[in-house]
Amino acid sequence: MDWIQFLQIICVPAFGWFFYKLGEQRKEIKLLERDLNEFKVAVAKEYATQVNINRLETKIDELHQLLWEMHNEHTTRHKK
Repeated sequence: MDWIQFLQIICVPAFGWFFYKLGEQRKEIKLLERDLNEFKVAVAKEYATQVNINRLETKIDELHQLLWEMHNEHTTRHKK
């Protein structure tokens, strides 16, 4: 078998298969990157939502405490 036959029989199909598989891997990597980015966005939204909820709960607790203090001041003034 000379070099030209070797190239035609072995190398050309092998390189064709290799580049075909390489293309498939690139497509799969792009899909995985897209899925990962969507997951990152979902996590960021959930984190932001949870942070906002925690901040609102803190503010509600502070307002509740303030109202309670105002109510106690009001009742102690009337008793005197």
